[in-house]
Formats: sequence, structure tokens, C-alpha cells
Amino acid sequence: MNCYFYIIITNNYTHQNFCILFFIVKILYYFYVLSVFEGEIMAKTNKVLTEQELRDHIPTSEKMAYGCGALMDGGGVALMSCVMLKYMTTFGIAMALGSTIMMIAKFWDAITDPLMGFITDNTRTKWGRRKPYIIAGGVALIIAMALLFAPIQGSMSIAAFTAYIIIFYIVWNTASTLSQVPYTSLSSDISPSFKERNNANTVKLVFSALASGLAYVVPLVLVETLANKEGYMGIFPNISPTVFWILMIVIFGTLFGGGLIICGIFTKERIKPNTPKVKFNFKTFAKSYIEPYKNRSYRWHIVMYVTAFMCMDMISALAVYYATDVWHGYSLFGMNMSSLFIVAPLMVAAVVMFPLARFAMDKKSKQFAFRMGLPFYIIGGIMLAVMDPSWAPPILVPIVAFIMGLGFGGAQMMPWIIFPDTVDVAEMATGERPTGSYSGMMTLARKIAGALAVGAVGWIIGGVGYIENTTGDPTWYPEGGQPSQVLLTIRLVIGIGIALFIFIAFIGSFMYRVNNKKLTRARYFIEARRNGVNLSDEEEQERTSLVHELYGKKDPGGIPPEGFITDETISRAEQDIEDANETIAKAEAQKDAAEQVLLTAETKQAEHIQIEQNKKDITDEE
Repeated sequence: MNCYFYIIITNNYTHQNFCILFFIVKILYYFYVLSVFEGEIMAKTNKVLTEQELRDHIPTSEKMAYGCGALMDGGGVALMSCVMLKYMTTFGIAMALGSTIMMIAKFWDAITDPLMGFITDNTRTKWGRRKPYIIAGGVALIIAMALLFAPIQGSMSIAAFTAYIIIFYIVWNTASTLSQVPYTSLSSDISPSFKERNNANTVKLVFSALASGLAYVVPLVLVETLANKEGYMGIFPNISPTVFWILMIVIFGTLFGGGLIICGIFTKERIKPNTPKVKFNFKTFAKSYIEPYKNRSYRWHIVMYVTAFMCMDMISALAVYYATDVWHGYSLFGMNMSSLFIVAPLMVAAVVMFPLARFAMDKKSKQFAFRMGLPFYIIGGIMLAVMDPSWAPPILVPIVAFIMGLGFGGAQMMPWIIFPDTVDVAEMATGERPTGSYSGMMTLARKIAGALAVGAVGWIIGGVGYIENTTGDPTWYPEGGQPSQVLLTIRLVIGIGIALFIFIAFIGSFMYRVNNKKLTRARYFIEARRNGVNLSDEEEQERTSLVHELYGKKDPGGIPPEGFITDETISRAEQDIEDANETIAKAEAQKDAAEQVLLTAETKQAEHIQIEQNKKDITDEE
């Protein structure tokens, strides 16, 4: 946050105003952090925690370590959505091809994300199921970033550079999968108490928002300094691809990878697996793509999550084109118009909304906290589309971006707090806690949505005649600017895209019906099942009703009608038969081996008896 405020403060007349704004936001942020831990402080001073509460309790230091993992969680996709397309087109890769490259990597993710979910669900180590992969993924991300942005453009053709980007963008996505699927699962496994999880995930969102701000702002500054001969905003000189590479590794490699390593070392997994390891089975693995979406609450959670973040990815991809093309030649505060005037106010407003969203969540519901600012999001998107530089003053750009940020704050915060609740619903309904599969599909949905959003930007704008940079010079700009139809298309994509996706997210928030009261009952039924407690007829009826409302029409974990056999029962029976056959085969092999040993022993014994008999016969003859 310090970074982009410092960047903006370059004009003597505006210096004091921005300092005051920065001070206000900083104070709000500290009040927000204090509000997160207020419940914890009160519990320590005014209340003696029960034994169960002590087991579920997450210390402040651990919450902070857990939040460090969100630096990649909030910044990774933001970084690639923000910089990757512009980076590729700057060095000669066509916009439509660059968008296609980002989609190709998602086909790979469609395999690796659910597979990683299966692997982490079936891992059993003394360090836990998630933590080893989080640490390994942190190391892998630093290496992957160094390879992806290596300054090799000048030593190869555009075709070779394109192939290089495809390979190492896939490597980056694989490293991301290695860390992000288990980290998302950790949000559910860190504590069985949804109140403790809410607090921990709120801290996570603070770190995620700060990382998103950095990942949306700093790369844009670096790309602008790379692409402009005269530097950027009168402060930053033009940089070479090598300097760009070093800065990306030092800033984001350290931030993302280091945060994950800290998280993996200092957090705990308080929910232990209650099911045995499952051997890999292709049929079972294929079902993992479908199984999470049988959960009605999870489906609507994904709708809310994906549509809200698609908008942000679309804005981040379009911001640089909106500022440098639509507003080309215009200035604000004595500086050329840049994407910074869009992204920075948006992220500041999002941070301002966090304590308000948390308050609304506690007083009303998570759904209300998610949707309360969405009208601002839609209004801001439409205003960006409507504003034309011929009549609109440039100062409206950051003002409208700030209005949009008021809607983005709750939309960014709530999906991560809602996710563990959908896993609780699944466990209540099925008796299993498939956190890895759920997080794998959530991570996959996020990546595909981001790629589609950025891809749509490239395909649409490229399709209406965007003038590409084919010179190999990152500082080149077309004489006379981009065609008028391109500029209009950029504005329309922002307005229509935001209005459509946020409207869908708004509807999804009404369809998601989990609340704290229902979660409390769900936890009761989960604990009863774990402890072998039989439910009364009234309780079983209540549980079934809750499953039908939150999970789906079928009750996979309830008491089935007489003679009814579920698909899960058949699947488990088939697995049991397969295990039994394998055990029988091993036993038969051991039996054959034992018989062979016995036969060998009997043969040797007979030979020994024969030898002794021969000796006796010889002795008798003598």
C-alpha cells in the first residue's frame, strides 16, 4: 500500500492531500485489525475457555502466519491477470495468441488441480496433509517465476519466445497448483470452529487484499517503465528486460514463495482425516470433477466467487489499455494518465470496505456482506464505459474507480470465508470431508475464470483491429493511436462485462442459504456422527431437512429407505471387493511361497533321513 501511494505523490500541489488520504486509510486498517482480534482479547480477559474451545482456538501469531500464505493466494492470479497479456504483447506476441496461451495452461490445470486435491486428501504425514505441499510449492514458485520472466527475448525469434512462454507459463501454473490447492484446503482444516475460521480467514483476507493491491499496481508500473522510453510518471526511468526480471523475482518471488513457506511452518491442521487413504482410481478421480457440484451451497458459492473475481481480472487486464489507449494524451495531477489511477483507488476502497463487510457479516450474514456493495460495482463499471475523454474530466477516472472498489471489498472478502462452510455442509450430508477435492475445483474454477476474462479481453479487442506491436521495441506506440472502434470496444467490454457478471453474483448471493444458525446445527450433526451418537427421530428429520435445503435433493449420508442402495454404497462395496481380492491374491502368493518352502524342507529332510539310513546300513554290514 505504501508503494502506490508513494508513486502517486509526485505533484507538489497534491502531496498533502494524498498524505492525508494515506493516513486515514492506515488508521482504518489498524482499527480493522483490532476489530478482528477484539473477540480473542475479550475471550482471554473475561472468559475461561472450555477444553473444546482451547483445542479449536487459533493464536494470533498463527493467524498472522496463516495470512502470509494469502500473499500468493491474493496476488498470484492478480499478477498474471494484470501483467501477463501486456508482457507478451510488449515483446511481439499477438494479443489473440497471448490470450490463447493463457487458456492452454488452464487445460493443464483442469488435470492437475483436481489431482492435487486427491493427493493432498490422501496424504498422511506427521506434519499434516497440507503443510508439506505448501512449503514445497513456495520454493517451486520462486524458481518458476525466475524462469517465466527470464530476459531471453532478444536472443530468439518471436516463435521461439512464444514456445518458451507456453512451457514456463505451464510450469508456473503447476507450481501454483502445488501450493494453492492445499492452502485453500487449510482454510477449512485450520479449526473445526466456524467462528475461529472466520477470524483466521478475515486475517487472511487482509493479507490477500494487500497482496492484490501490490500485484495489480506494481507490475503495471514495471510494465509501463519497460514500455516507455521516457520512463514513467517522471519518477521511474526506462528499465531493461533484465532489470524487470530481477525486480519481479525480488518483489513477488520473495513475497509469494516466502509467505507460503512461513505459513507451512507455523500453522496447524486441527481437523484430522477421519477416513482411510484411498488408492488412486481413474473412475473415482473422474468423479471428483462432479462430486463437489452435487453440493448446492458449493455451487452457488462458486457462482459468487467466480463472477466477482472475473470482473476484477477483466478490469486489471483492461486497465492498462483503458488508460494508455482510451485516455492517451491526457494527464492528471501533471502526470500522464495511467492504469495506476484506476487500480490504486479501487484497491484502497476495497480495504476501506473490509471492516464494514466484517461488521455486516456479524450483524446480518455473509451473503449480505457480499452483496451490499455490488450496486456500486455496477454503477462504477457503467460510468467507466460511458465516460468519453472528449467531455469527461480525467479526475473522474480515479473517483469512479474508488466507487467500484466499494463493491469489490465485500465481493473479494466473503468467498474465502464462505468456502469452509460449504465443506461443513458436505460432511454433514455425506459423512466425509473432501476438502482437497473442493479446494482443487475451487482453484481450478478461479484459474479458468481468470483465463477466460483475460482471454476475452484479448480476443475481442484483437478482433476489432487493435494495432499490435510487432517491432520488438517495447517502447513503440502506433502513430495516431488506436482506431476509434478499438477504443469504443474497450469501454463497452468494461461496462457490459462488469454489469453482467456482478448481476449474476448478486443473484447467487440470494441463492446461497447457509447462515450461522444452520452451521451450528450442521456442526452438531457432524460431531454426533464422529462420536457414534444416535440421533433421535426428530433430530434425524431435522438433519435430513437441512441436507435437502443446503446440499441437494438426495440425502447421501442419512438413513436410506429399506432396500435402497446408494451409488456411494456401491462404490465403497466395489472398493472393498477390490481390496479383498488384492488381499486374497497376496495371501495365495504367500501360501504358494510357504508351500514351496515346506516342500523344499521336506525334500531336504527326506534326503537327510536317506543319508542317515545309508550310514546305518554301512555300519551294520561292517
